[in-house]
Amino acid sequence: MSGGNKVDGSVPILPEEIITEILTRLPVKSLLRFKLVSKDWYSLITNPEFIAAHLHKYSTQKSSILLRGFRWPEHSSTLSWLHRKDTTTFHSLHIPQSLMYNHTFMRNYFLNPQISPNLSFILIGSSGGLLCIKLCDYHGIEYVLWNPATRKFKYVKHPQQDFQLLMDGFGHNGKMNDYMLVKIGRLFHSPNFDAVDDDQLYEKEERDFVLRALVYSWRTDSWRLVYDCRILADDFCSRGQAVSLKGEFYWHLDGLRDIILAFDTAKYVFRWINFPPWNQSTLVEVRLVSGGIKDSLACCVFPYDGSTSITMDIWVVDESGSGVGNEESWTKFLSIPFLGTLHQVFTWGDKVIVNGKRDGHILIYDPISHEIIYDFLNPYFSSYHLDGYVESLVSVHGPNNLEAEHAPV
Repeated sequence: MSGGNKVDGSVPILPEEIITEILTRLPVKSLLRFKLVSKDWYSLITNPEFIAAHLHKYSTQKSSILLRGFRWPEHSSTLSWLHRKDTTTFHSLHIPQSLMYNHTFMRNYFLNPQISPNLSFILIGSSGGLLCIKLCDYHGIEYVLWNPATRKFKYVKHPQQDFQLLMDGFGHNGKMNDYMLVKIGRLFHSPNFDAVDDDQLYEKEERDFVLRALVYSWRTDSWRLVYDCRILADDFCSRGQAVSLKGEFYWHLDGLRDIILAFDTAKYVFRWINFPPWNQSTLVEVRLVSGGIKDSLACCVFPYDGSTSITMDIWVVDESGSGVGNEESWTKFLSIPFLGTLHQVFTWGDKVIVNGKRDGHILIYDPISHEIIYDFLNPYFSSYHLDGYVESLVSVHGPNNLEAEHAPV
């Protein structure tokens, strides 16, 4: 090989930048093996800059669909994934038993063997190869960060505050290069803050409460408590899971009217966003679009009567103008023919995927070619939720902490 260095005058050695370029385009499974080749390769593959480059050049180009399905009558949840090049076959994603049955749950089981550790899990977010799973048990809730590609997981430590959980979400803040877990709700006992005193507000609020946020940072492995003094009536429910875009989280709240609650993880502030206007005499379903459209907040408005073929409209927030969040800031992006009961809409690369609630199909729509593909899912799943997934080397323990089973000597 011309232009390359040689060892003992015979074995060509590629330049370091060429080796790096090649390695950033290889699967995670191969890179985990190649860490054992030499100290230099180990240092390269565990370098945060290399991990970020691999995520950009390899992982995001080979994204998959992740499915959390609920099985009946076993009352159990499973994880499967669907590859971009094969939209007909779902592959099972093995969940380690050690992740599901950690020491806390097993300790409670030994203390009271009559109550079995009946665990269920909810996938609350997938970003950059990290999954955030919420484990629910009779004794409480645990959050776990899990990278299926590296087979590493970590239980998120509990915050010091007692918290009445209402909503949660998980996502990535690109500007801060931080993965964040956000819990929204009300504290049982407030620390001595000047902003709000729960005890003083209790009699005044009656059925209202003041918003709180507990924010977990992957970079610092710590929680931060955030107060907001606006009042929110508690006769509402959160519809669907949180949507995370560019460091901001969005929840669809359904109460006297549908509204969007937004939380900025960079400024640590709340704000309200109105949905686009629709004919109030028409029965509609509204959903936030997971993943957004072109990095902007998006939603779908779906007027339905359950019998005729109609269309759903996808709206996108125009962030170039002033007054983002006002009704006039929404722009209709496209319309998709759809018949069924709407459950979820999210983007997968340049495709829009619609998850039907009862018909057992997902609709994959190409906005460019206007092509629609129906994929029949196993009817063994009585319900399911879809999310995006990419393989990556990102460590569950934070930056600069990619762990290896064995370091090269």
